[in-house]
This record gives sequence, structure tokens and C-alpha cells, in this order.
Amino acid sequence: MKLDITKGIQRNGIEMPFELSESFPEDSWNGDTIRFAEPVTFSGTYMISEETVVIRGIAETVIEGPCARCLETARMPVKAELSEAYVRDKGEEIIPLDEEQYRYQGHILDLYEAVRTALLLELPTRFLCKEDCKGLCPVCGTNLNRNTCSCQKDVPRRNPFSALAAMLNEDEEV
Repeated sequence: MKLDITKGIQRNGIEMPFELSESFPEDSWNGDTIRFAEPVTFSGTYMISEETVVIRGIAETVIEGPCARCLETARMPVKAELSEAYVRDKGEEIIPLDEEQYRYQGHILDLYEAVRTALLLELPTRFLCKEDCKGLCPVCGTNLNRNTCSCQKDVPRRNPFSALAAMLNEDEEV
């Protein structure tokens, strides 16, 4: 995602509006592969002050990933606010940067990493296709949102405290 700042160079200290849209490739999130189902849109303003460009805006897209319970594809709209500083890299000397600053050369800023990071930070730790997703049967793997199975009824529940429950059910003193 590239931003051409040529128009803003002559207007130091003045906010310049922009709108960008780009398709992002598949990515990884918490060990799962996620897909940007719609192009990422990023609109906002940039302002140049000497050797620094400050970018402010909102990025939006829809991300698809596997549901944590049933593994079906879950779609999630994502919106992230960004406020980032880009410092010109002259290549002459190494200037220490804050963690929240990026480098740029020329008149083109590469916003991909900043936008990607902001969007990923807005994602929940796990995707759910719906809040009341029933998940998969642990025995036969049937998607319990679509079908029912008899496995759950036939299998006794494994509970580490079942031996204690059996002791309480007996009429003996403990």
C-alpha cells in the first residue's frame, strides 16, 4: 500500500487528505491462516513537517479465518485507527527511531506494514462463526451446528473427579 506524498512536500505543516485501496495477501494469525476477503481501504490525512510525515486515518476490511470451534470459515469486519510517523532515511547517518516510527525514502511511503499491523491488532484471539457455535463432536467430528450425532450420548463423560463422586454416592463414611 503506497502513498505518494509529492503534493504535500510544497505544503509543509498542512494536512493532505488521501484514500487508498489494495488487496492484501493471506496472512497468519495465532497459528491459523487468515484471508483478507475484501480489499483493505485506508483513508485519512498526512502532514509533512521537515523530515517527518505523520499519517492519520482509518483502515477497514473483512477478514476470513477458521472458526475456533467448528473450523468453518468465519467472516469478521475489521476497522483500525492509525497514527504513525515516517522519518526520511537519507542513508547518511543512522538516526535512532522510536518503536512507533517507520523510515521512508523519496516521495513514496510504504504503508503496508503499518496498516497490516493495526488491522491484526484489532482481531480477537480466536474467530467464531457465531457466538453460540456448538463446535465439532469430539468423537466423530460431526459439525454440531449442522447435524446431531449419537456419540455424545453413548460416551460417558470423562471427569477426573468421578471417583470422588462415586465415593460420595456410597453410604459409607469417608
